[in-house]
Amino acid sequence: MNQQLFRLAVVQSPLCRLAATVSNCEQTRPIPFVHAGVRMVAARSLLCIHRDPAQLMMLQEEGFSVITATHGSQGLRQLASKPVDAVILEYHLGLLDGAAVADEIKKVRPQLPIVMLAESLELPEGALKSVDALVTKCDGPRFLLEAIHSVLQAKDRPPSDTTSAEPVAPGEEAMPNPAKCQILVVDDDPSIREGFAMSLMDAGYDVVAADDGFRALSQLRKRLPEVVLADLDMPGMSGFELLSVVRRRFPQVSTVAMSGTYVGNELPFGAIADGFFAKGGQSRNLLRTIQSLLLTAPARISDHYRRCAPAWIPRNGNDSEAMPYVILTCTECLRAFPMNLTEGTTGEVLEIECRSCHSMNRYIVQPSNHSAA
Repeated sequence: MNQQLFRLAVVQSPLCRLAATVSNCEQTRPIPFVHAGVRMVAARSLLCIHRDPAQLMMLQEEGFSVITATHGSQGLRQLASKPVDAVILEYHLGLLDGAAVADEIKKVRPQLPIVMLAESLELPEGALKSVDALVTKCDGPRFLLEAIHSVLQAKDRPPSDTTSAEPVAPGEEAMPNPAKCQILVVDDDPSIREGFAMSLMDAGYDVVAADDGFRALSQLRKRLPEVVLADLDMPGMSGFELLSVVRRRFPQVSTVAMSGTYVGNELPFGAIADGFFAKGGQSRNLLRTIQSLLLTAPARISDHYRRCAPAWIPRNGNDSEAMPYVILTCTECLRAFPMNLTEGTTGEVLEIECRSCHSMNRYIVQPSNHSAA
């Protein structure tokens, strides 16, 4: 089907005829009003296209104005008649899935943030192309609220910070305020960990630290930092594994891998991070890397949500027949199964079908030349 025919087919679909009326709805921000001399802001309005009464009640208790719909067509009708600040959309909606509804919404309201709710991170290819954030139902209400606040802040953020005390030279971008940014430093070496923490605090950042991957994940459950700086070579849970988990569970967090084993500026294979710093390099290079990540965070984090990161799998040794193997866990049904390794199963991202539920999973298996954690 050529492009002209495709466009004609879209315009003629009943769903799109309904969605087209949305463009006539005035797109407004929360309306400021004055009461007793105090400037106040109306509650943010959310269009919730899903069927979870407990979640709707939670959003109302958090102060949001909630508009509800139980299926996609009803949601588009609501959007056509009522201005909203964001859409909370369930993926499984029956005949019309959430991905199709998100596509129609973005055609007429391209700047409207959409947070999708799904049973798991594994969705069909292209399902997230019109979505700004993905939250799984097992993540709980706190992660949903963080995702909502994150997309609303991105929507409200001006193109540049014009309130900076110093003028920005032509061709330069305003630097983010370090005092408002938290960095989590993860390294098993106390002297290195404390050294990085001091350098970052001297630059004005709020810094927290963890001495291994498991304590880092515990810290992430308390508060999500803007950046995680993690050593790749740590016992217990390596930085490769930690960064894989962070990308999959906390895609809104920027990440920097660091190592004394690898040199240069290129990410080592298997390190799922936004930047790399070779230990022993000048601290100002690390500060430049972090500043760059903070400046480009909105666009990059949106890409994090759209692309499901592969899981890092450490080696398990050899089986009874002296064959190297790993234990894989399906991200959909959580069943574990072994897989023997050959030269062709390391050094690249693998797509493996689960033996139980037959869903496809993406993995990076620890290469044989990586030191065991």
